[in-house]
Amino acid sequence: MPLSPKSKFVDFIERHPSSKELNQDITQTEVIYEPDNPDESQRIRIFDIPNKSNKKSLIKKFLETIWVPGYKMRGNSYSDENFNAQLDQTSSIVSISAIFDAICTAPVLFYFTKAAGIFSIPLSLGYGWMLLIMSNKSGEFSMNRPKGNNTTANFLLCIFFLLSLVKTLVSGVGIDLVSRSGEIKNSTAKEFLKNYESKFSNPDILYTNLLESSTKECNRLVVEQSKLNPTKRGQRKLYNQLQEKMFRNNSKQSNANPKFLLDNYLSELGPCIKKDLINNLNGQNTIEKKEIFSIQNKLKKNTPPISFLYIFQRNKFNDTFKGNPLIGSESNFEIYRDSFEKNKLDFDIKCTSKLEECNQSVSWANPAMAINEGAKQFYSRIYNKEWGNLGLSYIGFLISILLSTTATILLYSASIDIRNRASRSSLVEEWREEYFAELDEEE
Repeated sequence: MPLSPKSKFVDFIERHPSSKELNQDITQTEVIYEPDNPDESQRIRIFDIPNKSNKKSLIKKFLETIWVPGYKMRGNSYSDENFNAQLDQTSSIVSISAIFDAICTAPVLFYFTKAAGIFSIPLSLGYGWMLLIMSNKSGEFSMNRPKGNNTTANFLLCIFFLLSLVKTLVSGVGIDLVSRSGEIKNSTAKEFLKNYESKFSNPDILYTNLLESSTKECNRLVVEQSKLNPTKRGQRKLYNQLQEKMFRNNSKQSNANPKFLLDNYLSELGPCIKKDLINNLNGQNTIEKKEIFSIQNKLKKNTPPISFLYIFQRNKFNDTFKGNPLIGSESNFEIYRDSFEKNKLDFDIKCTSKLEECNQSVSWANPAMAINEGAKQFYSRIYNKEWGNLGLSYIGFLISILLSTTATILLYSASIDIRNRASRSSLVEEWREEYFAELDEEE
C-alpha cells in the first residue's frame, strides 16, 4: 500500500539524520487527540502544561540583550541543526564584538559624562548598554529578509556596521585613557611648554644693534691706527687722535653703571668704549643669570612636564588641569625659591586653590579635552607609525576592527542563506499546517 503524503513526511523525519533533533522533540511531546472537534485545526493539540521554570526571568532577559541567542536570528517556519549551529556562531561573534567595544569605549563614555559628578558612572554604563542593545538589535533585525524587505535589512546592517565603526574608532582611545592616562597628561603639558621656550632659555644680549655697529666702527678705527707708526712724529698726532676717538668718554661719570652711561651719555662715548660697556653689561647679566637658567633647564629635563608646567606656568596649568602634581615633593623645590624670585622668574609651588585640590592627584579640568587629547595622540602615533609606542591600545584597536568586520560579513552571509529565508517563509508555514491537517484526517 503506497504511503500517504503524511506518512512519507513522518517516515522522512524518522529516517533522515538531519531530523534527529526534531524527531526527539516529537517523541517527547504529549498531544491531545479529539477527532470529534468541529475545528479541524484543534483535533490534534499539544498538551501544554505551563511550567513556571520555563518563563524567562528578568536576569535572563537582560543577559539576552547582551548576548544574543542564535535562535533569535531566524524565524519559526524552518530550522535544522546545522543552521542553528551557524546562527550560534554568528550571534557569538556579534555579541563578543559588541561587548568588547563596550568595554573599550567605557572610559570615553565616562569622561563624556564626568560633568554629572557622582552620576557619571551609572550614566556612562547606561549609555554603553544602550549602544550595545542598538548594535545587537540592528544585527538581529538585519537577518529578517523576506521578499520585499531587503532594503530595510540592508539599512539595518549598515546601522550595525556604522555603530561598530564608531566604537572601533574610539576603542584604542578608550584603552589609552586607562593605560596611558599620565602619559597623555604629560604629553599635553609638554606641547604647551613648547609655546614658552623663550622663557626657558638664556637671556638675550642687550643692545644687540648698538653692539654690532660699535664693534664695526671700533674695528675700523683699530685697522686705521695699526697702519700708523707712533714713533714717527708726523704719524704720532694722528695715532693719538684715533685713540681718543675710539675711547672717548665725555660723560665725566667714570664709575657710573654701564647701563646708565649707555642710556644717558651714548653720544659722548667712543665706539670702543660703547663696545666694552655693552660686553661688560652682558657679561654681568650672564654671570648673574647663568646659574638660575641652568637650574631651570635642569628642572625641565628631570621634572615631568606637567609638574614643570605647574611650577612655571600655573595659569596655563589651571586652564587645563586641576589637582597638585607635587604632592609630597614640594620641599624638593623649596631650595630654589629665593633664586627664582630674585631674578623675577615665575616660580610657584604653593597650592593656593581649595584645600582638597591640594591633596588630589592631577585630573582634567575639562573632561572633553581628555578625549580630544587622547584621540589626537593615539592617531598621531598611528600616522607616524610609532608601533612600539602604541601598546595595548593598538592591539585593542585591531581586535575591534577584526571583530566588527567579521560580525558584519557573517550577518550578511547568514541573512541571505536560503534556510534563513525558509525560516521566515509563510509558504513553508502553510505546508506545515497542511501536513498537520492531513495527519488529523487519517485514521
